[in-house]
Amino acid sequence: MAKRPPPGKCVHCLADPVARNWDHIFPKSWYPDTSATNLCKWQIPSCVPCNSALGAIEEDFLRRIALCLDPFDPASRSIVQKALRSMKPTEARNERDRNVRGALRQRILGETLEGDAIPQSGTFPGMGEKWGQPRDEQVAIRIPAASFRRITEKIVRGIFHVEDRKYIEPPYKIDFFALDSSDGGPVRAIIDRFGAAYAREPGIVVRRAVAPEDGLSSVFEIEFWQQFMTYATVRQ
Repeated sequence: MAKRPPPGKCVHCLADPVARNWDHIFPKSWYPDTSATNLCKWQIPSCVPCNSALGAIEEDFLRRIALCLDPFDPASRSIVQKALRSMKPTEARNERDRNVRGALRQRILGETLEGDAIPQSGTFPGMGEKWGQPRDEQVAIRIPAASFRRITEKIVRGIFHVEDRKYIEPPYKIDFFALDSSDGGPVRAIIDRFGAAYAREPGIVVRRAVAPEDGLSSVFEIEFWQQFMTYATVRQ
């Protein structure tokens, strides 16, 4: 097991100096079973409070987003299966675990929308109905927009630290975007021409283009499980 990083600056909140541990940019449980066994998983130094808070967001996000992924695609099949098991009481190790799984299941299912209750807008790009179900049989999963933002910000900060040993500090800030295929075209064109890719396929592919003038101003495209993308900019 790798030793903890020494006290220093947290990649996320920038507190310094603080006690730190290793935080996976892309959580270990998010890597599909089809990932290469020798795949190097990105890690960054994080303070304990940030690591714990982001871990809770990631666990909740995975359970929800997995219910929207293709259960047959090799890039997401095992992710869907793991999420379903985490909410299945019969998979529990003991009574307490059974109660936790049951409560998670009830909470998430209790927040779903069905049929005409599903709004015509607000669906995350790439995560709309894709199985040809009539509207009255469709089910929508509520996923906090803040979760997409926080996870995207974490990946952006992580890539800068892993690749460049840089922290994103004021006056620079990260802006998050949810873009459909047409709106994302200009961003992709910039990255296609000037950018580089950082892949941990089939789970995640990060592409970014960084302005050489300051080494921080940048645009990001992040693909998850080959099924949806988030976008971000770093700017002053």
